[in-house]
Amino acid sequence: MKFHPLTEEELHTAALMPEGIYTYQVIKSEDKISQSGNEYTALTLKVWDQQGKEHLIFTNLALVKLLKHFCDVNNMQDLYQAGDVPPDRCLNKSGGVVQIGMQEAKPDGKGGMYPAKNIVKDYIFANPSSKLNPIPIVKNEFDDDALPF
Repeated sequence: MKFHPLTEEELHTAALMPEGIYTYQVIKSEDKISQSGNEYTALTLKVWDQQGKEHLIFTNLALVKLLKHFCDVNNMQDLYQAGDVPPDRCLNKSGGVVQIGMQEAKPDGKGGMYPAKNIVKDYIFANPSSKLNPIPIVKNEFDDDALPF
C-alpha cells in the first residue's frame, strides 16, 4: 500500500475546521479569572461545518471587540452598555455567525507544544442570502400533538 505519511501535527490539523464563516450555538458559558487577575467569560461553541458536522470551539470574551460584537449579533447591547454580561445570558445564543480562523502550533513554555487549534476571529451579522447550514432544530422527544389528553 502506498500512502503519503503525515506527522502528528498534520493529522491534528486535518481534523480542524477550515477558516471561514459558520453558524454556531453557545453550549457552555462561565465566568473565569485569568492568571493576571482579569475577569472574562469562557465559552464553548458548537459550530457546524458545510457538511453539517459539529465541532466544539473553546473561546472567551476577554477581548472587548469580541465581547461587543457577540453582544451586537445576539441583541445584548443593553448588557454591554451596562458593563455587565452575565454568563447565563450567553448560554444558547446563536445570533449572527462566527468567523473561525486557525492558530498554528506554538511552544507552551515548558519544552512542549500547544497544538494548532481553531479560534474565533469575530462574531458578525449573518447575510440573509447566505447559504450556510442553519442550526439544526432538535425536536422534542414528546410531540404535544401526540398526547392523548
